[in-house]
Amino acid sequence: MTHLPELRTRRLVLRPISLGDTEAVIELAGKDFQVARWLTSFSWPYEDGSAEAFLDTVIEQDPLETEAVFAITLGGVFIGVVAVEAPGDLKELPNAPTIGYWIGRAFQGHGYAREAVEAALDWAFGAFATDVIAARAYEENTRSRALLRKVGFKPYSITERFAKPLDRRVSNVVVRLSQADFEKQRVPA
Repeated sequence: MTHLPELRTRRLVLRPISLGDTEAVIELAGKDFQVARWLTSFSWPYEDGSAEAFLDTVIEQDPLETEAVFAITLGGVFIGVVAVEAPGDLKELPNAPTIGYWIGRAFQGHGYAREAVEAALDWAFGAFATDVIAARAYEENTRSRALLRKVGFKPYSITERFAKPLDRRVSNVVVRLSQADFEKQRVPA
């Protein structure tokens, strides 16, 4: 089984997520609708045990076969998550790993998400031995779509996903990033 490394950026440390992160996940995303609303898999209102159930599944699996989940930390404080799911999540790009992320609301607007996403992408291109990584964001999530565009993602298609927090299907923009485009857009860390 592959073990996730610790990734360091100028301001952040991305480390493998652990059961010790449960309370932070609950407080920053599970109990904050302004974060949870943009995630398809979070239940709303938060259901007791759902964070533990999620962490149990990702911690015990091979991250290259399921999902590589990193805790984003700032000065040792958990501020969010960045994850790279193994190929197969998107029927539109079935051979591409898929990146996703969220940052607690108190930590948004400082460039942490971009810094974490770039570090995870840099790792993922090599770890998954791929030259394309995909992502998807709600069509109305202009902030997330802007971040993806800044790191080099290009629109690929539109899909719909059921969003648990919103209890409805939501239009998602599927984007793809080639390794060459990523290298062109990269901001030195």
